[in-house]
Amino acid sequence: MAWQNVTVKGAKADIPAMQNGEMLEVPNQLGKNPSTVIVDGKTYDILSCVLDERDNILKIKLAKASTKQEKSD
Repeated sequence: MAWQNVTVKGAKADIPAMQNGEMLEVPNQLGKNPSTVIVDGKTYDILSCVLDERDNILKIKLAKASTKQEKSD
């Protein structure tokens, strides 16, 4: 899966970010310890969030970020 440009809803404005499956990299503008994030209009829970201090980027692992929909039998 390749990295995609996405938009994350921030407190003051939309923030450009990069997403690869369940991994999201966004500039550190979301505030302290976010529990959910809105990516391209969809709300996701956050499993883990680590600040990369070198680039001031939040590396977020999203819960259930799969875009595939399963069909029931």
